[in-house]
Amino acid sequence: MKDLKIKNLYFYPIKSCQPIEVSSVDIQKIGFKYDRAFAVINSQNKILTARENPKLLNISSTIDDGNLLLSTPEKPSVSIDLNKVLTSKIDIQIFSDTANAKVVGSETDDWLSDTLNEKSRLVAIHSEQLRRVKSKYNGKENDFISFSDISPIHLISEESLNDLNSKLESPVTIQNFRPNIVVSGCAAYEEDNWSSITIGDCEFEVTLKTPRCKFTTIDPITIQVHSKQEPLRTLSTYRKESNSINFGIYLTPKKIGAISTTDEIIAAR
Repeated sequence: MKDLKIKNLYFYPIKSCQPIEVSSVDIQKIGFKYDRAFAVINSQNKILTARENPKLLNISSTIDDGNLLLSTPEKPSVSIDLNKVLTSKIDIQIFSDTANAKVVGSETDDWLSDTLNEKSRLVAIHSEQLRRVKSKYNGKENDFISFSDISPIHLISEESLNDLNSKLESPVTIQNFRPNIVVSGCAAYEEDNWSSITIGDCEFEVTLKTPRCKFTTIDPITIQVHSKQEPLRTLSTYRKESNSINFGIYLTPKKIGAISTTDEIIAAR
């Protein structure tokens, strides 16, 4: 598979918010640097995702010189000095699990609460008390994640997206699926059969196919839920295995470093 190329690299500083596209990125044991390093919690200390509050998809963020800048098209931005505002540890709920986090100072509380129309706070991953990848998702003893759903890195091929769109009345974009890596140069769904991937000097183990949920039915631009639950409904007709509708694959870093869009990528079965 020497024709494989990296089309896009994305990371999502705040869970369920807008991505940042880059040409190169540092790879850590928990995935892309700064990927899902922050999350928004509600008044019950539960992480909010766009499944519960699609307005999160309106929020963009940038990280520069230790400052996190939040913005939306409708209101002035807010900036936080991350070197000063990471405060006390807090236990939070992410889906059905409890996780450790650090509170980001109150500078963002009002801004987030007003943007999302509910009481909200920003938290950061507790780097010394990370979540383990669950064994049911093929996690091993030293496999950890940030605020990602179940695995460190998510990959989709452009060919798989094109095949899906050929079956839909209205095409969707890659951001309906929020990948970290988009590749091209393979057959549609060929990634299902890979066991490992090397990108530049970094190595990744393919751990499982990516199970999809209703998040995929939220338009990333209009933030409206599709009236016919597309593309999930169409995917269910040909990508369902047991109780899971799969699209894309999850990767776990095994040799860390940095990758770029110009790196050679080699996939092994």
